[in-house]
Amino acid sequence: MTAEEKMTTTTTQTAEETAARAVDNILTIRKLRTWFFTDLGISRALNGVDLDVPRGKVLGIVGESGCGKSVTSLSILRLVPRPGRIVSGEILLHRRRKAPDGTITEETIDLTKLHPQSPEMRAIRGAEIAMIFQEPMTSLNPCYTIGNQIMEAILLHQDVSKREAWELAGDMLEKVGMPNPRQVLLRYPHELSGGMRQRAMIAMALSCEPSILIADEPTTALDVTTEAQILDLMRDLQADIGMTIIYITHNLGVIAQMCDEVAVMYLGRVVERASVEDLFYNPRHPYTKALLDSIPHVGSRTKRRLASIRGVVPDPYATISGCPFHPRCDAYMPGKCDQLVPAPANVAPNHMVRCYLYSDEGEVENGG
Repeated sequence: MTAEEKMTTTTTQTAEETAARAVDNILTIRKLRTWFFTDLGISRALNGVDLDVPRGKVLGIVGESGCGKSVTSLSILRLVPRPGRIVSGEILLHRRRKAPDGTITEETIDLTKLHPQSPEMRAIRGAEIAMIFQEPMTSLNPCYTIGNQIMEAILLHQDVSKREAWELAGDMLEKVGMPNPRQVLLRYPHELSGGMRQRAMIAMALSCEPSILIADEPTTALDVTTEAQILDLMRDLQADIGMTIIYITHNLGVIAQMCDEVAVMYLGRVVERASVEDLFYNPRHPYTKALLDSIPHVGSRTKRRLASIRGVVPDPYATISGCPFHPRCDAYMPGKCDQLVPAPANVAPNHMVRCYLYSDEGEVENGG
């Protein structure tokens, strides 16, 4: 078997058989470890991430700064900056194509086996998996017009002429609600407002109709009115195109508005995963509960002080045995929580949590 055959597995199913599958994930991440090797030591940004991304849904990833949210997205795109690298784990992309006879061809590719600059990875990046970054001014090239930058993305991944690419760029700006889209094509990034630049970034990301859109805190630098418009826009586009969105944020209010399912991360691991309703109304992990308790509630008449999570996020170079949250956890059980990482436990349908309150099983860390 060749190396390419080892990386790719193709199966053919009928449309009925595919529809009958209980779980349909477009992306599967298993035991992903992305570490940064610096002069100060090893920063274990991702230390065993397990994550299933459902096809056609909006998955939110939430957690404090430094928990590994952005590194997860960069690992998926194989854009981890030096001195970081993926040291172990799998990122499985499940492609799906429909043949003229109605059969569904599925192809699974392990992205960790592809070189970041290989032709296949470059073809996937942008065309099948696109990303909207947090600050568009650092992502858009100030030397080129908005039209040229969107047109470049289209020409790279689609077999069209320059004239057709220019027309498609204008159509895409119109689709994302850009005022005077044909005029904006001729403008430079500094000539646009923050909301207009973010719409241009969304248009560029969607220009090739990707299967997966990763949005890394795309509304952080915007005012609340513009933020609401961008969130509504992304939700409408997701419903129209049927793509999958991975929405990364620390804002639980945005998670409640945008997402179908939520993954809570802490120190490079997913500690809880549930539907957005279950997470807000029935959180299980002590860290998730603490996050929700720290949110101020509009209209609350109680005068109790706003809750906070005791302690601080550990040093990124620190090695913590057992559950990574146990030094700050009110439910800490000595001799148990500080020994092994809790194994994932299903506490309800589609509700996973890593905590010894719900399971006695632990995991021996690989490469920790």
